[in-house]
Amino acid sequence: MPPHLRRFVASLLVLAICGWVLSEAPVQEGTAQEGGLQASRELQEKSRALVAAGRYAEALPLTRELHEAYPTSHIYLSRLADIHEHLGQWPECAAAWEAYLKVSPTPWEAFPTLGDTYRKLGQLKASTDAFARWLELQPDNPDAAFFLGRAQEREHLFQKARATYRQGLKQHPDSTDLRVGLARMTLFTGSAIEARRMAEEAVKRSPTSVDARLVLGMALRSEGNLAEARRQLEVARTLSPDYLDVLQVLGGLAEQQDDLPAARAAYGRILQLEPGHAAARARLAGLPKGDRR
Repeated sequence: MPPHLRRFVASLLVLAICGWVLSEAPVQEGTAQEGGLQASRELQEKSRALVAAGRYAEALPLTRELHEAYPTSHIYLSRLADIHEHLGQWPECAAAWEAYLKVSPTPWEAFPTLGDTYRKLGQLKASTDAFARWLELQPDNPDAAFFLGRAQEREHLFQKARATYRQGLKQHPDSTDLRVGLARMTLFTGSAIEARRMAEEAVKRSPTSVDARLVLGMALRSEGNLAEARRQLEVARTLSPDYLDVLQVLGGLAEQQDDLPAARAAYGRILQLEPGHAAARARLAGLPKGDRR
């Protein structure tokens, strides 16, 4: 074959090979990709269905596999955290939410669950720090301020909690939760009279707020107005019959009024609801025998 003809045939062969690569290779690659996406979709749907059905233990390995395949997906991290929460796997739940914070376009959605998870782990400082991070992310969110204040209370950082509630209330004057929190911390760190006035305002604004009536009852008790304190606490118990804090304060007030049957009933109910409640058990055991009323 003449040299020029060999070059022509070789050129045709190169073009043929290139044409095959361009036409066939994408099809093969696309087919594999589509197959992988289809498998992921099926895995995702099965995981979601199991979670919806409350079958968390079965959903866990599937969701973990999805997370490993898509480690930057905040959707799978959120689901993974939710599964760990339902299974009571608190360290894993906290770790999943911490990872969620790093990749999610809406990181504040990790709260308040992350802070509550640290509380369940007994890590109160980590819980407070988590809620502080929430408030940093959303400085205008009244819930963030409220949860931070409550976390500070649990750490007995009463002055800090009072400052948190006060600042939050300045931004959100209609928030009953923040008003009640400020009244409670004022009672603990300041004036009973001032706390009572704040609590009265909270009750006026939100008559069905159990916490507002609880703090009002506590403030009235501190002022020595036992009859009105008892009335407010009874209203609170009517609104929420099994609220442990209300029952505990009501039991103590009944003791002050020498109403031993009422005190026993309050402490006894607490122990029915929470058998391990040490304070109620101690108060009940310390009551005198016999009734004075």
